[in-house]
Amino acid sequence: MTASDKKLLSDIDSHGWHVLKIMDDDNGPGFCYSVGLYKTFNHPEIVIVGLKLDLAHTLINNIGEDIRAGKTFVSGQFYKDILDGYQCLMLDTDKSFYKDYFGYAKWYYKNENFPVLQCIYPTIKGVFPWDKLWPDNIKNLQPVLGQLTKDITNEA
Repeated sequence: MTASDKKLLSDIDSHGWHVLKIMDDDNGPGFCYSVGLYKTFNHPEIVIVGLKLDLAHTLINNIGEDIRAGKTFVSGQFYKDILDGYQCLMLDTDKSFYKDYFGYAKWYYKNENFPVLQCIYPTIKGVFPWDKLWPDNIKNLQPVLGQLTKDITNEA
């Protein structure tokens, strides 16, 4: 077992979860995700893609503390208390993304039988990745890892 493996297991045992920071590369933007929320609280893991890694790490820890306090985050719901001044959408992550995004979680759970919610945030102007006004210069910054429905996107 590596030092990273031991740190992940220790964090889950002592805090209830561990947050991994994955740097951006040629395949896509950086992202952070939790491991342990599902085991400890029977709550989906959380992933945030495209934000600065330290900010995403802090947000996931804050979400984890909310979960510890009894809050449940649900797919398809917007939450105004995750990122100050902005609503964020929680969305079920499709299993087709697990191989590319959640290798350490797959190692920990020994399978893909754990749910993950993507926390999707808007631009500072309140524009989401599915909106027509999403800026072209950041079109690949925040891929949506789940299925959007028309009632979420407000598209006719």
